[in-house]
Formats: sequence, C-alpha cells, structure tokens
Amino acid sequence: MSKTTQGLEKSRRGKLSMKEAFELMKPSNDVIKVGVSEKKRFSLRDTLWNYPENVIKLFKNSSPLSFILIFILLGFGMFSFLRSDALAEVFSAKKTSVFVEGNVGAISSFNPLFISQNVVDKDIQALVFEKFIDIAKDGTPQPNIAKQWIVAEDGKTYDFIISLDHKWQDGEKLTVDDVIFTFELAKTLSRDHGYDTVGSSLADVKINRIADDKLRFTLPEGNSTFFEVVSEYIVPKHILEGVATADIPFNSFTRYPIGSGPYKVYRSEPNVVYLKASEYYWVTPKIDTIVYRLYSDYKALESAFRNGVLDAMGGVDSRSMSFSNEYPEYQEYETVLNSRIRMIIFNTRKEKLENKDTRIGINYLINKESLLEEAEISGVVANGPIAESSWAYNKDIAVYEHNLEKAAEHFKSAGYIKNESTGYFEGEDKKIMSFTLSYYKNDFNDYLANIFKDMLKDEGVVINLEPLSYTQLSQEIVATRDFELLMYEIITTVDPDQYNLWHSLKSNYPDLNLSGYSYERVDILLEDARRTTDKKVRTEKYILFQKYLTQDAPVIFLYHPNYKYIVKKDIKVGDLENIIFPHQRFEDIAYWSK
Repeated sequence: MSKTTQGLEKSRRGKLSMKEAFELMKPSNDVIKVGVSEKKRFSLRDTLWNYPENVIKLFKNSSPLSFILIFILLGFGMFSFLRSDALAEVFSAKKTSVFVEGNVGAISSFNPLFISQNVVDKDIQALVFEKFIDIAKDGTPQPNIAKQWIVAEDGKTYDFIISLDHKWQDGEKLTVDDVIFTFELAKTLSRDHGYDTVGSSLADVKINRIADDKLRFTLPEGNSTFFEVVSEYIVPKHILEGVATADIPFNSFTRYPIGSGPYKVYRSEPNVVYLKASEYYWVTPKIDTIVYRLYSDYKALESAFRNGVLDAMGGVDSRSMSFSNEYPEYQEYETVLNSRIRMIIFNTRKEKLENKDTRIGINYLINKESLLEEAEISGVVANGPIAESSWAYNKDIAVYEHNLEKAAEHFKSAGYIKNESTGYFEGEDKKIMSFTLSYYKNDFNDYLANIFKDMLKDEGVVINLEPLSYTQLSQEIVATRDFELLMYEIITTVDPDQYNLWHSLKSNYPDLNLSGYSYERVDILLEDARRTTDKKVRTEKYILFQKYLTQDAPVIFLYHPNYKYIVKKDIKVGDLENIIFPHQRFEDIAYWSK
C-alpha cells in the first residue's frame, strides 16, 4: 500500500497528524505528469528576485571573459577619474600653490611666430616664452635673452650678444642658433607661405652667426623701429627643425609649446590650460601651478567668480566686471592701455565716404565723453592716432568736439541738407543719409554699437547695425575690405611709427590700413620718420603726419580702454600700472606668491 493510501486510511480513522497532512500535499515522485513539459518555465519575477544568484552564476559561466570585462570597466573609470578637472586641481592644491585665473576668449595658437591680437594666446605665450629683447614703456630696448648690443653709426648693422644661461623647458640649452632659427623660420613662413608672422618686417634683413654667443642683423637701410621688430619670443630649433615648414601652423607645438619661460603647458583643453613651473627657469617661480580658465562671455566669467573658482580675472570691459565691487577680499588694479585704440573706421573706397566733409560731419556728431559715460566705459578719450603719453604726440591736431552746427556745414558741402520735417539729413536724391556699421558681436560691442546708432539717429543720420561672428568679420569684412563703417580696436606699437596703419601701400589684406586712406605727403612722412634714429627729426615728421591725418578724418578715434585686473588681496602680484599690453602683467610672474 502506498503512503498516500495509508494516509487516507488513517484520516478516516481520525489518526492523521497536522504534519502528516502537509506532507500529503507535496507532489509525489510517483505522480505521472500529463501534458506538462519537463523544462522549467521562465519567470521574470523569480529571475529579478534571485538576481544576486543569477549574476554570480552568469559571471562564473562566462569566465574568463567576465573578468576581462570587469578589469576594462575599472580601468576606464580610473582613467576618467584621474583626468577629471576636479581631481587635477584638488591634487595639485594639496601639494603645491595653485593660481586660477579666468578670462573671456578662446585659444587660437600658442606659437609666437604668428602675429595675433588674441589676448588669450598672448597671455600663454608670455608665461611660456622669453623675448629676444624687451621694450620699456618709453620705447627703449631692455636686455632679456640678448644681454648686450652694438649699433653701427649708419644704423644698418646690429650686433647682439646673448646670455648662455637660458634653458628650454626640456633641459636643453638655448643657443644663438635658436635665435637665428626663430627669425629665419618666421621669414620663410611669411615669404613662402603668406602667413602674417614676426618675420614679415625682416624680409630684406640678413642674419649671421658671429660666435657662439653673438649674431648680426644687417639691414638694407636704417630703421628706427628695429628694436621693436626683434622684440619677439624665441622658439626652440631642436623641437621645430624637423617639422615641414608648411606643417608648422598645425603642429602640436601650437597647443603644447616648449619655451624658456617660467611656466610650461602640461595640459591644454579648449576651455582650460594647465601650466606648471619650469624647473629649468633661471629663478624658481613661487607659484607652482597656474590654471588659466576660459569663458565664452562675461556672464559665464561672473558665475565662476561668484562661485569662488577664480583667484583673478582681467579685461577691458569694466561694465561687465563691475560685480567684483561686491567682494572686498579682492584688489582692483587699473591702467590705461595707450597701445589700444577703439575707433570707427570709414571705408574711403566707398563712394558715400570718399568726400572728407561727410566723414568730418559724422565726427562732429559724436560726443565722446557722453558715449563713454553712457556705455559705462573705463577709458580715456582719443583724438588722434598717437596717444598723449607718447613723445611724438601733437597737441595741436584737429579735434572734433560735439558741434551740430559744424556738422551741418560739412554735410552741406558734401551735398546733404537736413529735412526739418523728418529730422534726417538727405542728399540731392532725397535719400536719407545712412550707413551700415559692421562689428564683432558680443554683449559689450552690441551695447556700444546701439549707443552709437542712437546718438547719430538723434542728430539725423541712420546707422544700420551688422553684428558678425569672428570668422565673418575676419574673412568677409576685414579680408575683403567690404564694409562702410567698421568698429574695430587697433593695437599699436610702443614706438610712434604707424606705417602699417596708414601708408597707402598697406591698404590690402593682411595689412592694417583698413580705411584705404591714401595721401602722398603722409606716405613720405611715415617713410622718412622710420629711416632715421634722430628723435628730433622723427618728432617733426610725426607732428605733421598727425596734422594731415586728423584733417582728413578717415576714422572716428573714440578712446583708449582701461585694463582692469582683479585679484585676491592675499596674492602678491607685481607692478601693473606701467604695463603697455595686458599680457605684460606676467613679466614678473615668477615672484608672485599665494
């Protein structure tokens, strides 16, 4: 008799226990299953409920592939973590002093052979490289890599003796061959490939090695600006001599340069550059690491500043940086950049702007003091091409102060009469006087351009605004000279020479006579002034140059901007009041401390 049969018998007799009753409910091995597969049915609920056991089972069954996959994932995670910005800064901060600066802008190229007005590139170059010679604020040459020099009486031969104590950031010694290589490569890039390089002004200059520490420049004629021409950063021959000349602009050197300066780039990304103190610099920098952060606009810069990310920030847009006044723990330094002039350039190639009476009339409509005040611009009004601080400044130049009557007189001479019913100046064809103002689009320029537009509208002239991207401005406007009015900021040299800005031979791209201004007497004055080193003669030439240029009014000179540098008070920085260009704040960076 089976157990089940026995259990039923006991049940009838009332002798079955509770335990025996539950055992009778279990399926018996003797039961024949009809219509049911022997394969266990899949249950998602059971699988999820028992996932630890299932994962372990899957891991064991797929071994050794599972082990390889785990190690790959762990390795990738560790690599990503080690490369993170947060870890880099935290780790550095624990071991060393870290200085974090923020600026608005973007990286172009750190290779100093190419001429650029990009403030970001110039800042990094100033940290990484050393110049052949330096130029003081008064224009006199100062020693750097070159420690001595002798100039021939005719002003055509310059002999330089260099210091042999400088080293590249890879430990190699800087030699006279590096200096010659730098200038010759720059000349080749300009001559054979059409690049705007520091060698453009040395095309006819011969450079010869005289000794291990001596080289000679031989000029075809005297040039009073020569010291400024050779005041350029030196690059390493042993790094670049193996690179094809045509490939120089695209070489990794543009992002990871090797110089002889105080800091070396060890990591470079689109929005941040990391630099560490060079162990081969002639003095050990007190700040070990510099983190140079970039932001797309001043709003992003403000956010980083308010969040305590930055030790310092700088710029010429004082209005957009005014929020720093809320933080007493920061010190503000400010200086006038006489080397920079913001102006409205008239394209004298255009028929509407050929007549200088039209250009002079527009000049008289602008109240520069009100413009600076309304736009909240920190700067100094400019009335001519040479700053008042220069030894060559002419205080008797034509100054166009706001004068509506004089503006109307000049417009009348140009064929424009003000329609009293409409309030606008009209030509003989009854068309309203109007122009298009092109400019690089950003918040500050938008604000300034609209103030300029409203100022002229109130006086009867229509201005149409054309904001452009950097690419559009450089390739479609500056390169082709296809504009009517152009708001632009020019960077001048310390020397009063402005041959490249106003000589008629410099009217085409890539030269900078953007207005197309042409006057034979001005050409002769500019040529004569740079041929002589006699300061008295040069002053006389530049006095006349400024007189003729301002009388012809090819531009509206607006202002020289102030540069503001805001830094934590506990960080010791150098003298920032006497800098000519913003990047010169880093000249004594090795002595800064945090």
